[in-house]
Amino acid sequence: MDYMTKPLSRTAIRNLSKHIRRIFDLNSDEPFPVLQILEKVCFVCEGTEFQILEDHELPANVFAWCYPKPDGGLKIEIKQTVYDGAYNDSNGAFLCFICHEICHVILFYLGYTPISSRTLKKDEQIPAFRSVEWQAKALCGELTIPFEATVGMSAKEIVDKYHVSMLSAKYRAKQRKSSDEKGKVIPMF
Repeated sequence: MDYMTKPLSRTAIRNLSKHIRRIFDLNSDEPFPVLQILEKVCFVCEGTEFQILEDHELPANVFAWCYPKPDGGLKIEIKQTVYDGAYNDSNGAFLCFICHEICHVILFYLGYTPISSRTLKKDEQIPAFRSVEWQAKALCGELTIPFEATVGMSAKEIVDKYHVSMLSAKYRAKQRKSSDEKGKVIPMF
């Protein structure tokens, strides 16, 4: 389920990703170390913790999720197969699932918290720039595939360099090409 939050543009998210990389002493030429950042975010964002759960402990269609703890702070829960795939195989999709939850934590601590209004009807849509889910997804994309660093790169080069899924890399390569051809930036996710 998606929730509404205060507005955040793609440009602001792109700039935020640069600051986050600097906070963790990363440049745009290196992959975003998702599992190391998962550990660090628990220290940077007070009250945050994560837990690896047996697959059957989360719904079948959930790979990882994040929620507020009753005593304050946030908790990320990750399926064992997702964590193992990210850790043992550097599976780009699994790393992205975990990074997405990290982005929820970061955005929450920056004040992009859900407000009481939420999607209740099937046909009701939250504008992307006000969507908690879109903001986390966009930030995840910007952190894992730095926009400016991908100029002229093919999807395969992006996968090899940034350890992301081929689907994400193809999307970024297509986005970059469309942006260059039209002279404007289009939304990534």
